[in-house]
This record gives sequence, structure tokens and C-alpha cells, in this order.
Amino acid sequence: CAVCLGHSPHHTIECVAAQTWDKKFDTFLEHIHKGLWMKDGKQLCTGWQREEGCNIPRHDTHHFCSGCGATTHGAQKCPRAER
Repeated sequence: CAVCLGHSPHHTIECVAAQTWDKKFDTFLEHIHKGLWMKDGKQLCTGWQREEGCNIPRHDTHHFCSGCGATTHGAQKCPRAER
């Protein structure tokens, strides 16, 4: 899940977790109208959060990890994600 970084079966768009799966970190984002938004107002690319990432360079400004805010990886490769 791009919100809580957990692997329990649920839909990301329905996840309202305030903390990551292990309760160690506050979540970085919220979903608004089926989009993922950082709590500071930046929209995230949902494709970037997947294992394969996103290859659309015209919106690189949306390529932040939903788990930690890094620009080097998405949620599936985040060190905070459940393994």
C-alpha cells in the first residue's frame, strides 16, 4: 500500500492510516479524489509508487516516495515498507 507501506490486503485508495504499517512513522500522504497528495500539497505520481516505477519524464516533479518523501524510489522500494 502506498499509504501505510504494508502488505495486508486492502486498496490504497481506501487506506486512511495515520502511521506506517509498523507504527514507526507518520504517513506522508492522503488521497483526494483518487489521487495521492503529500500533506504539504504536492501531488504524487501513482505509477512511481509501483515496483516498475514511472518513465514519464514530463512530470518528474511528482516522483516522490509516498513512504519517506525521497525522489530516488517509490513506495515498493522504500526502506520503510513491509518486507
